[in-house]
Amino acid sequence: MNARPTVLIIGIGPLRERFFAAAERRGVDTILVDETAYSRYDRLATENHAWRLTDHQDPGPDLDRLKSFAGRADGVLAFNDWGTRIAARLAREWGLPGAGAAVADELAHKADVRRRLAGTGAGLPFVLTADPAEAEALLRSAPSGEVIVKPVDGAASLGIRRVADPAELPAALAAVMSTTGQPHALVEHFVPGPELSLEAVVSAGRTLFVGVTEKTCTAPPSFVETRHVIDPAVQRELVPSATRFVDDVAKALDIDSAVLHLEAKRDGDRWHLIEIAFRPAGGLISDVLLRATGVDLYDAALSLALGEENPVRVRPGAAPQVAAVEFVAGTGTVADAPTMAGVREGLPLVTHAERLLPPGSVLASVDANWWRAGYVLGSGPDRGETLAQLAEANSRLLGLLGLTKVPDA
Repeated sequence: MNARPTVLIIGIGPLRERFFAAAERRGVDTILVDETAYSRYDRLATENHAWRLTDHQDPGPDLDRLKSFAGRADGVLAFNDWGTRIAARLAREWGLPGAGAAVADELAHKADVRRRLAGTGAGLPFVLTADPAEAEALLRSAPSGEVIVKPVDGAASLGIRRVADPAELPAALAAVMSTTGQPHALVEHFVPGPELSLEAVVSAGRTLFVGVTEKTCTAPPSFVETRHVIDPAVQRELVPSATRFVDDVAKALDIDSAVLHLEAKRDGDRWHLIEIAFRPAGGLISDVLLRATGVDLYDAALSLALGEENPVRVRPGAAPQVAAVEFVAGTGTVADAPTMAGVREGLPLVTHAERLLPPGSVLASVDANWWRAGYVLGSGPDRGETLAQLAEANSRLLGLLGLTKVPDA
């Protein structure tokens, strides 16, 4: 290992600034490679390269340039979905800790994950199809009377459709396939009830930590996430069964060492996997989790990448509390907002408010996470009061930006 450890980051999404603060606190240098991120971290990374590593599912023109980091990098991480396979492959080639061979070679899209889960009880009935008749057959077998139609390789809730009427399936399939340009869509049973996400740390195949995030999404047809809540009381109730579920999924997918983000639903005592990402959660969930539990997923990811023992550490002095983030999901034209002061005034539990889209952005709909116009974040000892203050701040920010709220589910 180098005198000052160096971690290579393959791809990163928005709202990840705190990762670089965690690396600096640890004395870790960072090499960031990402041409596509619209949130720029050039000044935060020790070294930055705007290289094109992928062309959708195909290798990008600059992929081979990563070989120049062999021997320089003591660990490899990815913070977006297209980067996770590249990171897993490099870690294996360079003899470094990583997510494992299945992530590197086999799990190219969502159907691959679901095939691996067959027989575990964690997955849902699905078809990979462009045929409305095949999708309709699955719809007729769904206990809920509904199916989800989604891209096989999308992220950030992009393009997802919920369908109950067979007559709507041809249009849903066409729309979903056009979203990412793939010849098939994934169609699977819809499970009613609230969606949760599980933030897990797996080391050498063992699940060391699971955090439970409660989610709120926009009303159908899209499923854009508008709120994440982490509550210590919910943690105590659900973590035992959630940990067993993560263990089963990690074993089926042959996960070695990774921070995982699993989206799931509960049907009685059973958990069903909706999605899995082989990287820490986005959407500020890592920040919310740190406030609620004292566990820093970015710190854990660095520890895993560098092969350290005991990657899960509670920050000294941390006290359990309810923490949450609410996003502005609205239609209209984003107004200029030179100050956020009025958003937080008189709301002491709300500590952050930010506009995410530039003034003049026109939002005809909100069908992916990157169309969220802003957020408010906070925490406190009482769930009711914390969420009430965040809701008020979110309403103020929505008005400040001149938008009309998209209804929640």
